[in-house]
Amino acid sequence: MVYNEAEKLPIWLRHYARQVGLAHCYVIDHGSDDGSTEALGGASRIALPRSPQDNDQRLALVADLTRGLLRYYRRVAYVDADELLLADPAGYRDLNDYAERMTADAVTSIGLEIVHGTGEPPLESTRGVGGQRGSVIFSSSMCKTNMIGRGVNWAPGWHAHDAAPRFDDLYLFHLRHADLDQALRRLAITRAMPWASEAAGRHQRNDDDWMRGVVSHFGGLPFDVETGVTQPDGPVAQALQAFVADATPGATPAHPWSVPLARYGRPRVAIEPRFRKALDA
Repeated sequence: MVYNEAEKLPIWLRHYARQVGLAHCYVIDHGSDDGSTEALGGASRIALPRSPQDNDQRLALVADLTRGLLRYYRRVAYVDADELLLADPAGYRDLNDYAERMTADAVTSIGLEIVHGTGEPPLESTRGVGGQRGSVIFSSSMCKTNMIGRGVNWAPGWHAHDAAPRFDDLYLFHLRHADLDQALRRLAITRAMPWASEAAGRHQRNDDDWMRGVVSHFGGLPFDVETGVTQPDGPVAQALQAFVADATPGATPAHPWSVPLARYGRPRVAIEPRFRKALDA
């Protein structure tokens, strides 16, 4: 679901045009008024009236929509405008290839924060991300069950669903902190939005100094340039093992699995060339 995503939506459209084809992309537009959803290049726009941001309402809509799409597609993926989903290019041509060969009925992506490293120039939305950013850190909050072959009951934020998380070769690259200036502009939009409750989306309404601190912290972490995302026993693999070990059943009847959130790996690791090429659409 998008609202005034003029900077991230062009990147999203180019990426998924290459991965699945825009004819199979559906953009849920929650009342954008900046012109960003007027020309989607073949993707379908589902226009909603503008209303206060209600994450429970959003979750229910996406659950219903994905169930409906599964009547016509064998697999469906849901991602936000700042999330780029990739199957490891070492084993798959694209997401279509991954979906065709996927055997599980739901797969959780390995969550990665693309980092705005100290000294890296501003991110240009008209260019591919892979040529502009070279490092990531593991993010437990970005480990989301994105790719499904059946209707699922998600927890808010898509951080958990009605079964244990299952990982393989699916990765989610998160753009929120990939550029400081873009992050601040987006934060200004979400801070000014009406929300359904005071508690909802508090991290989307923090002040600018908070965002500067987050981006600076991530960008200043040590960078192991010799270690990649998929390095066996590397930082990402170790963080993922801890995530799986700490995922627990029995949260609530509606969302029976609980997973650890806001855990970030260190050091930064390199985005391997095959991933950078795939991100450079």
